[in-house]
Amino acid sequence: MASWGNQEEEEPMRGSRLFAGPVGKKPSARGNGLDFEIEVEEEPWCLSPDELETWYHAGNKNMQHGTELFAHDCISLIKSLLKGIRDSTRHSDTLGFTNTVVQGGSFGKGTMVKNLSDVDLVLFVNNPPLQPITETGNLKEYKRALPNIISHLGSNVGGPRGLQPDLRLEKHLVNFKTYVRDRLVEFNLLPTTEQNVEHFRDTDRNTFLSMLDVGHETRAFLSASFVEHQVRFVGNQPKDVKELICLVKYWASRFLPEKLQKSYPLELITIDRWEKAEKAEQPGRRLRRRRLNKAQGLKSVLEVLTNLNRPPTYWSYMPGVDDQLNETIITKLNMERPIILDPANPTNNVGGLYRGNNKKVIKDAAERTLRRTALLGNVREWPTI
Repeated sequence: MASWGNQEEEEPMRGSRLFAGPVGKKPSARGNGLDFEIEVEEEPWCLSPDELETWYHAGNKNMQHGTELFAHDCISLIKSLLKGIRDSTRHSDTLGFTNTVVQGGSFGKGTMVKNLSDVDLVLFVNNPPLQPITETGNLKEYKRALPNIISHLGSNVGGPRGLQPDLRLEKHLVNFKTYVRDRLVEFNLLPTTEQNVEHFRDTDRNTFLSMLDVGHETRAFLSASFVEHQVRFVGNQPKDVKELICLVKYWASRFLPEKLQKSYPLELITIDRWEKAEKAEQPGRRLRRRRLNKAQGLKSVLEVLTNLNRPPTYWSYMPGVDDQLNETIITKLNMERPIILDPANPTNNVGGLYRGNNKKVIKDAAERTLRRTALLGNVREWPTI
């Protein structure tokens, strides 16, 4: 977590190791720009696996171009936004926020990619003095107070430079997009209380079993409570894994429509594929973190995307969560495949994005990439358990 009052201008934000996309690159092939036949002839898809590594790390040309400048500008924008919100409630008797903010999304995790950037900011309300919604009887009061909080946040995000007018107010968050340099960044402002977040810092089995007794809408109000755990899970992955995540997300930005470019499902699929490959190579041993081959990793992730009907993916990450609880949650909530449980909140099926026609769209894109790109033609996918 960070405080509004002690972020220095030049100080890098926790988890802010960012990865920008290639300089001067046109928009996504599937979404807004080049067609598939042209895209597959461009770098890095036309390169060899060894050339991919050079391309990725070419500091002033490709994946890491502008990292430090972009990080600095993004931090400045966040500071400006938070200052505006804080100042707007300075003299209010009815609404106030603490100086603490949790920074999430791909920005907080360190997996940002050009044209695929998102920032989640969890803001803590201290006025009105709301009680934890996890306690019986408090949800109604919370729902009654939240619309005013959401409306106030929405009316105060117009100050930072470059803000886009496509503001969306939902029951539990404020969503908008703005440019940081030449990159469009999506922001989510998630108001909650310190008590709500604290409740999920010391979880046990019953914590998540109790969430099965409430509806989807109520669980959505709790989403802000899990952001810091999502940041920790992805942000603590080895550098090589996060670099592969960035490459997978860059592929998505070039070959998938915008609605299927969501970061978190791709991050989790990549991490799962990496972990299972390591276990398959060294059964019974602790995972050995070696430098991975990016082309092999990308091919392995794309192979998963061609068959999303595979068995559920889940983790025993939060205290009290094990395989049995994950399977219980899947059964009780009648989840349909693809199933990719959020390691921070296993009642949330992140794989739900890929249902229906979306599954076919992403499968077709992955299959065409595997079949038509020189980069992946002679590469073996990782072994799996």
